[in-house]
This record gives sequence, structure tokens and C-alpha cells, in this order.
Amino acid sequence: MDDDPSDAKRRRDHAPDPRGGVIPRTLDDIHSVLEEHASRIETLSAANKALEGRNTALEERCKALDRKSESLERACDELEVRCSSLERSIQVLKKDVDWTYSAPNIPRNHWIEQGHDEDYAVNVKGCLRRIKTDVNYIRGGDEDYNCGCLDYEDRLAIMHDDALLPHFKELANAIQLSNVIQQIDIDNIEMCPSALSFLFPAMEGKVKLVWMERVIFPAEHVTECYEIIAASIRRNHALKELTWSGIRIPSDKQADLLIDSVIDNWSIKNVNLRGCFGQEGVNGFRVMATIMTCGRPFQTLDFGGNGLSGIDDVAAALATNP
Repeated sequence: MDDDPSDAKRRRDHAPDPRGGVIPRTLDDIHSVLEEHASRIETLSAANKALEGRNTALEERCKALDRKSESLERACDELEVRCSSLERSIQVLKKDVDWTYSAPNIPRNHWIEQGHDEDYAVNVKGCLRRIKTDVNYIRGGDEDYNCGCLDYEDRLAIMHDDALLPHFKELANAIQLSNVIQQIDIDNIEMCPSALSFLFPAMEGKVKLVWMERVIFPAEHVTECYEIIAASIRRNHALKELTWSGIRIPSDKQADLLIDSVIDNWSIKNVNLRGCFGQEGVNGFRVMATIMTCGRPFQTLDFGGNGLSGIDDVAAALATNP
């Protein structure tokens, strides 16, 4: 008996597919699957955008925390400097209840015995007179004052002698107690660690402009001299301007000490490094690029007199300045 046509059709519909049992899909089935995948992609994309938004917010929060941390670190540093300055002031005041200028006079014969001539002895006598005058004014004055007693431009250079240290100490103590000193000029004089360790810590939180020109550092003490100066520059949050002129920086190590201290002290806005580098030795272009790309603002940077004639190097440094 022949099968009913409808039964035969049902058997064909449910029969195994000769290509391995895969049941053919209709266009509607395919569209449904595509829509499902599209929906899942949209869901994942939305979740990814949400995560990106959260990540961006977290990054901004981290940056804000970093800025706050840096600000707090600077504030902490400033407080530490102020505390150190106050401690030094207290020690000075304890000794100076009835202050008088007590540094001893240096007899003319001292300089002659050291191998200097009469002109030099006269020059040093004038130097000591100027220090005493400035000390008295700084201690008793009530107006802003620029200290120039260590500025020997157009005079004979003053060389270091331990006999000068009591006079430097008097000057340092006056600066330490001062609220009027604005600027100090140091020019054409030899400075050793012993003198620098008196003067530069006393400037912290006091002096706004430091002018150093043609200062001589003994070769055997040059690293220590730079370390004392750099530490003070970094800690002097009153300092607005630094001039370092006609003082050849002897090595990259000393250059890094000086530049890093300037970069770390955000109070400094004007930097003049004139005649410090040459065609040989310390790479002035590297120093320029370092300070220009450090990520902090300056009002003026003066690198005049350094023989930095390579315009391509200067342009490269400018191009990287954020």
C-alpha cells in the first residue's frame, strides 16, 4: 500500500541531513542570531565605555592626588625650612642679648705675611669695613635692603682666609635675624665650604635674589661648595631669582646639582646662567633642555654668553617644552 503523500513529506522534513546532521537555517534564523550578537556587542561596548569613563575619572583623581601630594610636600619643606631658620635665629639671639660687632680686626701685617702686597691689604681692609657697615644696617634697618658688601666688581679679587670667617659669621647672623634683606650680591671673591656653610643657610626664607658672579671655588672643595649652595637653593622658598654669571661649571655632576635644585624650588621664577658653559666640558644644550622640559613654569631663562650657537639644538629644546 502506498504511503500517504503528507506522511512522506513529514519523513523527509525530519530525516537526517546528508551533510552531517546540520539542520538548515532560514534567513529569519540568521537575522535573529545577528541581532542577538549585535545586542551583545552593544551591551559590551556600553560596559567598555562605562569602564573607560571610570578609568578616566580614576586617572584624574590620581593626578589631583599627585598634585595635592606635591603641594603638601612643598608646604612641608617650607615649614621645615622655617623651623630650621627659627632655630638658628633663637641660637643667634641667645648669644646676642647685648650685641656688638665682635669680629676681630685683621692687622695689615697678616696679609703681607701671607704673601699679598700692600694694595691687597688695603683692599681687604675696605672689604671688612663694608661688611661691618652692612651688618649694622641689616640688624638695625627697617627698609628693604640689597646687601652688596661681598660684591668686588672692578676691585682686586678677595681670596679665602680663615681670618675672614668671623666677619662672614657676623654677616650670616645679621641675615638670619633680618626681615628687610632682599638681595645679596657675591662677586669676584673666593668662597670655601666654611664660609658658604655660614652664609647660605642664613639666606633661606630671607633672600629673594641671589647674584653670584665670578665667584671662585677651590678645586679641592668644588663639589662640597656646589652641594652647600644647591641644598640652600632648594630650601630657600623666598628665592625668586638666581643669577650665576661668569662661573664656569666644572662638570656635569655640578651642573646637575645646581639645575636640579632650581627645578625643585618652584618659588624660583627667573634663572640667569650666563657664561657658565663653553664648547668643551659641560654640555650647555643638555642643561638648557633639562630646565626647559622639566614641566614647571619660569618667567625668564637667560643662557647668554655660553656659546650655544647650535640653533638646531636650541630649536629641539624649545620644541619639547610643554
